[in-house]
Amino acid sequence: MSFLNLEDISYLSLAGFTLNVEERSALRSSLQVKKDQEKLDEIWLWGKVLGVQRDYLIAQAVGDNPFARKFFYSIDLVNWLLLPEVAPADVDKVNQIEGRFSGDPAFEYAIADKSLPDGEQEATVNEEKRLAATVALINYETEVVPRGSYYRDNLHKLRKNPAFDGIPRSELGQLTNYLHFREGFNINRKTLLERAGAFDESIDIFESISGDSPKGVWSCQTERMGSVVILRNLLWPGYTFFHSSSPSRWGSMYFGTGQKNLNVGFML
Repeated sequence: MSFLNLEDISYLSLAGFTLNVEERSALRSSLQVKKDQEKLDEIWLWGKVLGVQRDYLIAQAVGDNPFARKFFYSIDLVNWLLLPEVAPADVDKVNQIEGRFSGDPAFEYAIADKSLPDGEQEATVNEEKRLAATVALINYETEVVPRGSYYRDNLHKLRKNPAFDGIPRSELGQLTNYLHFREGFNINRKTLLERAGAFDESIDIFESISGDSPKGVWSCQTERMGSVVILRNLLWPGYTFFHSSSPSRWGSMYFGTGQKNLNVGFML
């Protein structure tokens, strides 16, 4: 999957992220308990959002539709609470909030709201809703899978590709081999020239990250004698993706403050 298996933490340690033995043991146990309680198909570690007082660990659950997800958060490695669903209006409000997360889910932020009647131009958003909207934004703008790891069948249903055995080692560093894992890709936006050559309608079902702007927003480096690639997103510092060619494994993790780097265009 595009999500992180705890057994793959060693790959992300190449990017400076790790969990200690106590954290891994507690997560493995508590996530299994949550999976059984909620009767979930799968539950995976998504990442950690660093707060001033406490940090939020985030997990995501998936079923047959990998885009219909539930997100849970924990501040003690044991108890997992469901994050609320996010409406477009919530995302707009959250985009106005600056500064670090406090670490208190009940903390309220005051924001401007022009939709309110005159004299009531200020609304509030609690941190739990801010956390849910931030996770959704990071997922949409950064989540990556290798090209060929998924395909659409004759009924246009998304399926994991059992024949995928990894990006060839010689091509690991090419951004065209990594795709955004999100809905909404429209093949008709591709020109005939773009569809020529290596384009395959069965597996090129998502947008390539090579076209993201500003140019250079993805940092790419290879490790372990060129057998592992590490991708970092500079718009959302803290998102890291890895792909190993042998054995063929991939996953991603977010470990950061939950703040977008609005100055990325000036840095590149």
